Amino acid sequence: MATGNSRKDRKVLKARNTIIGFISLLVILILAFGTYVSTNLSRTTVVEAGEDYQEVENSRARRSGDPIEVIEFFSYACVHCKTFDPVIDEWAAQQADDIEFRRMPASFGPIQTVLAQAFVTFERNDMLKDNHSRMFRAIHDARRQFLTPEMVADYVDGRGLSRDDFLREFRSPKSRQAMREAEKVQREFVIASTPSLVVAGKYVVSMKGGQRHALDVVDLLISKERAADTALDAIN
Repeated sequence: MATGNSRKDRKVLKARNTIIGFISLLVILILAFGTYVSTNLSRTTVVEAGEDYQEVENSRARRSGDPIEVIEFFSYACVHCKTFDPVIDEWAAQQADDIEFRRMPASFGPIQTVLAQAFVTFERNDMLKDNHSRMFRAIHDARRQFLTPEMVADYVDGRGLSRDDFLREFRSPKSRQAMREAEKVQREFVIASTPSLVVAGKYVVSMKGGQRHALDVVDLLISKERAADTALDAIN
């Protein structure tokens, strides 16, 4: 009788182990698929005009040999810009000397305009290192609001400028002019959302395929610009 029970126990144990193994394999496959999709590995870098990027009408001509400019339009109010910030920083750090990367603030309303002019003030007064990432964290992690220049000034007081000096710079003619220039460029490229990337003043890259895919598109457009430069140099 004991022998029969042992045989039965072994069968139960074997069946249980089989089920556990199957479930473990299923979990691994689900996790792998999630990683595959979330990292955009499911999408090959096939670039289509009109889908992955839009060509800018009446774009400014870039002279061969000039740096290839890549602009990121962003807003501190945009959570996707926060997550993209370290990604684009890493990408920019790996670029050759012929690439010129810069950020430009985008604004779509009064609050974003305050934040955009704050960025302009940071940039003009060498305050980005101490305040750029900190602004993102304050808004999206600490849920802090910056509805007025004074609220920004209180937050950055002593980090590059005093509160009063920041407000003075924020309202200065040079900061206002820099803000008008940013708004003009935003209109020129018809930037309607953030983050948005513009390459060589000719292409507005879509973020629909994800951040990494967008940077792959940027890389391909840069290669396209370099190839055009090489072909033009060969003719001349």
